[in-house]
Amino acid sequence: MISDEQKAWDEFRYGSETALKFIFDSYYTLLFNYGHKFTPDDHVIEDVIQDLFVKLWVDRDKINATAAVKNYIYKAFRRRLIRKLDYAPLIMAFPATEEKIHFDIEPGHDHRMISAERTKKIQHNLAIALEKMTSRQREVIHLRYFEEMEFNDIAEVMQLSTKDTYKLLYRAIDTLKKHLPRFDYLVILYLLDLQRK
Repeated sequence: MISDEQKAWDEFRYGSETALKFIFDSYYTLLFNYGHKFTPDDHVIEDVIQDLFVKLWVDRDKINATAAVKNYIYKAFRRRLIRKLDYAPLIMAFPATEEKIHFDIEPGHDHRMISAERTKKIQHNLAIALEKMTSRQREVIHLRYFEEMEFNDIAEVMQLSTKDTYKLLYRAIDTLKKHLPRFDYLVILYLLDLQRK
């Protein structure tokens, strides 16, 4: 069954401005948040998003059908943003605090078992652990748990092999394990797992 997103993608390729607006509206906030993993500069991120969608519109007749619209858009956005920032993928600067990378560890009523004081302590410990990760490790966690991408999709976006993507995620989780107290580590794994449900 073709999703609304795939239908909109095909309609946009055939010249529908309404379909392009639907895709833009669906992805603007997601891309904006993802862009903050590379730079805190809102204007640069907005410019790249707008440039991307202008380019998509101009080149619509050359764009192929795809069953993976999200992958296509993320990969194109990432490539344009890196080019704009003039960074190589291995030296991208990610914000080090959990607020900026959207590790929301107090999502709702499921977590009332954790006191507010304990949650603050976990947030503090998590921020320290995240500083120990490489930028690529933080990116793979974001794509896997917050964008809910599959490993082969992450590999495509990050331009890695699927095997290297698995290794990168396991190294990221291992870094958390090494730098978090055991209870905090278990709580974080539980909350990350909830993000995907």
